[in-house]
Amino acid sequence: MKLAVSCVVLSALLGCSLAMPEGRVAGGDDAELGQLPYQGALSIGGSYNCGAAIIAPLFALTALTCVCSEGSNRPWPPQMFQVSAGTIDLYQGGQRIVVEEIILNPNYNELQVGMALLRLRQPFVFNDQVQAIALATVNPPIGAEIDISGWGRTKATETDMHRTLQIGNAYVEPERACLNADSSIQSNDQVLCVGHSRKQGICRGDMGGPAVYNNELVGLGVQLLGECGGSLPERFISIAANYDWIQSQIA
Repeated sequence: MKLAVSCVVLSALLGCSLAMPEGRVAGGDDAELGQLPYQGALSIGGSYNCGAAIIAPLFALTALTCVCSEGSNRPWPPQMFQVSAGTIDLYQGGQRIVVEEIILNPNYNELQVGMALLRLRQPFVFNDQVQAIALATVNPPIGAEIDISGWGRTKATETDMHRTLQIGNAYVEPERACLNADSSIQSNDQVLCVGHSRKQGICRGDMGGPAVYNNELVGLGVQLLGECGGSLPERFISIAANYDWIQSQIA
């Protein structure tokens, strides 16, 4: 079922406006099986809309905007969601587990950059293709090169999310780069500003997906400041800024 169809159906069922992202890792390369064992895909009503990061057998992280209607902090019913991992094919293989509970971090500074913890109905079975990723306790330095990944379109003309997991490179920029790119946003110590070369970077369907530095999860994609594949940076939730809350929930 295509994403647009699912959005119409779910809107009718829930009586709400769904922020159903589409997107890509622009300019990325095909990932190899087992290369990103922490990478998850989040689906709602059977259609994929966001990324996720596996942090424990029973838990994954994603963006608040992936589980709520636009402008809301009330998540949709958890049983509507499923997390997939252990595959580079969006539609086949791997392990696919229904979400049991959605826990929103109440400490966000703004809805757009909020975080959601997904407690699964049953644990992932860890193997060579599925593993948890360590959480960063400090932000990467300015200029650090990070890995970003996700499924989605690789061309603007594509209508469906890309079938094969993509991985790309980006780098940490000073916060002022994001503030200069969009005058409507304000300084936020829970956000990483992430830059990239033109025709690269994430797009809307990659929200909630991981940013990794030195084998640690440092961020989750949350906001574009321009068009997909453009030259403007993007915003990521800082894992270090939310580390204590995450640990308190999964301990």
